[in-house]
Amino acid sequence: MIESESPPALSPRRAWQLRLGIGSRLGLGLAAVATVLIIGEVAASRTAHEALAAIHSMEDEHEPLASHASTVMEKLVAYDRAVGESVQARSSADFANLTEAGNALEAAVSADFQGKPSPPLDPETARLREELTHHIANARQLASRASQRVQWAQERQAALNRIYQRIASAGGSGLVINGTQVIARRSLAELAAAVDAVRGEPDTSAALGQRERDFAAVLAAHSAELQTSPGRAWLAIIREDMRLATRLRLEVARYDAVSRPEWHALLEESAALTAGVDDLLQKPARRELLLAAQRTARSAEVAERTLVNTGAAVLLLLIFVSLFLVMGISLPVRRLTAATRLLASGDRVARAPRGGSAEVDDLAESFNTMADRIAHAEAKLRAHQAQLERHVAERTQQLHHLAHHDPLTQLPNRRQLSARLAEALTRAGRNSRLALLFVDVDNFKSINDTLGHSFGDRVLQQIAGRLHTATAGAASLLARLGGDEFTVLLENVTSDAEVQRCAEQIVATLQEPLMVDGRVLIITASLGASMYPDHATDAEGLLRAADVALFRAKELGRNRAAIYSPALYDAAAQRFRMEQSLRRAVEDGDLLLMFQPQVALPAFEANTVEALLRWRKSDGRIATAHEFIHIAEKTGLIHELTDWVLRSAATTAAGWRAQGWHKACVAVNVSAPQFFESDFVDHVARTLAATGLPPSALELEITETVIQTGPATVESLRRLRALGVAIALDDFGIGYSSLTSLEQLPITRVKLDRQLVAGVDTNPRSAAIVRSIVALCHGLGLQVVAEGVERPAQLDFLSRCGPISVQGYLLARPVDATATVSEAQQARARGRQALDEAGRTAQPENAESLVFLGGTARRRGP
Repeated sequence: MIESESPPALSPRRAWQLRLGIGSRLGLGLAAVATVLIIGEVAASRTAHEALAAIHSMEDEHEPLASHASTVMEKLVAYDRAVGESVQARSSADFANLTEAGNALEAAVSADFQGKPSPPLDPETARLREELTHHIANARQLASRASQRVQWAQERQAALNRIYQRIASAGGSGLVINGTQVIARRSLAELAAAVDAVRGEPDTSAALGQRERDFAAVLAAHSAELQTSPGRAWLAIIREDMRLATRLRLEVARYDAVSRPEWHALLEESAALTAGVDDLLQKPARRELLLAAQRTARSAEVAERTLVNTGAAVLLLLIFVSLFLVMGISLPVRRLTAATRLLASGDRVARAPRGGSAEVDDLAESFNTMADRIAHAEAKLRAHQAQLERHVAERTQQLHHLAHHDPLTQLPNRRQLSARLAEALTRAGRNSRLALLFVDVDNFKSINDTLGHSFGDRVLQQIAGRLHTATAGAASLLARLGGDEFTVLLENVTSDAEVQRCAEQIVATLQEPLMVDGRVLIITASLGASMYPDHATDAEGLLRAADVALFRAKELGRNRAAIYSPALYDAAAQRFRMEQSLRRAVEDGDLLLMFQPQVALPAFEANTVEALLRWRKSDGRIATAHEFIHIAEKTGLIHELTDWVLRSAATTAAGWRAQGWHKACVAVNVSAPQFFESDFVDHVARTLAATGLPPSALELEITETVIQTGPATVESLRRLRALGVAIALDDFGIGYSSLTSLEQLPITRVKLDRQLVAGVDTNPRSAAIVRSIVALCHGLGLQVVAEGVERPAQLDFLSRCGPISVQGYLLARPVDATATVSEAQQARARGRQALDEAGRTAQPENAESLVFLGGTARRRGP
């Protein structure tokens, strides 16, 4: 058998390396550094202890003495400042400051002489302490006397104030009516002026005495009159208070004459004490503190030199240890680093040489093992990369499809439509024609809101299938732009009739019943078409023209097709300009409200006005709401306009009520889109609360179109009625007016349209209809307003229909808020006058009048 070979003997250098690995080398180096650090620490501790002892001596002995001396000096200076301020003091607060400063100085003196350590107590220092104590006592005594002076001055001022108040209450300041002083008694006015002069602050007591004598002279001059009114008791109180004020002034003057020299002597004493504190306390303490700081600095210098020497020794030792480690570790590591760089550069056969310390040798072995595994992993990675590239290519195709197709219907999207349209225009050139059709599903939002968006998505998928069937063989492209909008691109179009037939076929196909999830739906669509080069020569122009035609189809009632014409663009441009101008008008404040009063018959009361929105154009013309309200409804501005009108009208009506028109009410027109806002009722309530207008003073005018907005609108109207707001049904009698509205809507008033009222005095049928409607409304408990009353004969007829309110140019025209109150008053007079004139004109010679019954004119005797 083959014997195993024994490992070769290690050379002395190899054995030394094994005995001294990285850990051993580091351990020896750290031991040497620790030894040097310990030696340096012992020397540094000794010198630091000496420096610390010097610092403690400075902190415990000299620094407290210097601090106490500085505190005494600081409090003495503060006390001197308080003494100086007290010389000019005129309030008790200033003397309180002096007392507080004296307490602080006394505490500082006690802390300096009785604390530990305390200054050497020689005769001069003891005398200084006594002088400080005496100085504080003198100042306190003077402060006490000064506070008595303040009390005298305050009592004198109180007595004068009582005199002034009694004179003023007796009429000395005059009687005031509506904010204007109209009359005052001469005697009381002179007394008020004289006592006001005594209350002043002259420079000398003599001036005050003269003013007091002047007051006594005025009082004596009018004594006889004042004994009568306000009376003898009042006069005696005035004289007693003046005698008290005079006595207190004399006390203050005597105090000022005596105390001023004492205050100046106290200030001079303070200056002398300040110099003594500086010489006997502060300067000696500072000298001792300076000497202690010098001793501390010398000890710190010795400690610093010890630390520097220790640091130098440690640095030299670290350099030696570093060289030792470099020779034993750095060279093998460099060989390993070179092999690593070769491997990183792509040399997969590079391997690290073995050798060095045990740790480095193990690291080289691990590196070689890693290199082998990397070579094997790269072979696998190349195979996986090839497979990944195939997946990326497939995913790129999917992303390209998603980027150019609608994910719901799988039809081309807007991006692909733009690209295909540009290509079609390039192919068409000048010799071919093409057409672009916009298809928009009518009222698709109601499907989403009612049946949910998921159901709406399935409806869109079936509509896409219908469109694909309807355009098969003719359309070069069918795309979905988004939402419920689809686009059809037709190439090689021969005539307008061909486009018209294709459009009508699409509309007819979408009209057929649609079965979705077991539900049968009737879907309609509007379509707008544009053609190249008839209507535009670029893609953007064709898209814009088709969109304008689509808008026209919706204007015509939906469920139809429309082909673009320049007139449609002009109308769209006009609408756009109108919309922009209206938006600027809202921002610039060019909108205004005018108010037209309504007259209630037969009482001829004019308490309700209708707020009418107007627009002041840039040319100065005032536009009515009928000229722009439809633009506001289509663009969504109607919400902002209604909020502004409601807030302005409520504020104006509240102002009228505050000015005396207590029964003022205002009617505001509200469009149907406003009820789509879920918080409209809450907004009305907040507006009423903010303006202070009672809910009963607000009436909202609506039209029958609100029924088409659904049950939620009717519920909002009920909440408004519960709030107390009145509801009027406007424009009743025209269009599709239905008696169902009177039953379904929670209204309080019906407004007959001006077209219905126009013929009541000339057309028997109109008269019979109006009389019947008024009687029906009265039977339902509803009030009635007749609009458009412009002739006395109309007013005469309506006055015989029972209680009714009338509105029209015969009675009042719309005016601004400032003229509304006057116009309402004039409307009552005009109504009476017009009714009188109508009665005289309509009275026939045989004293008979016409009564319309069932559309036949019959005569009725007187």
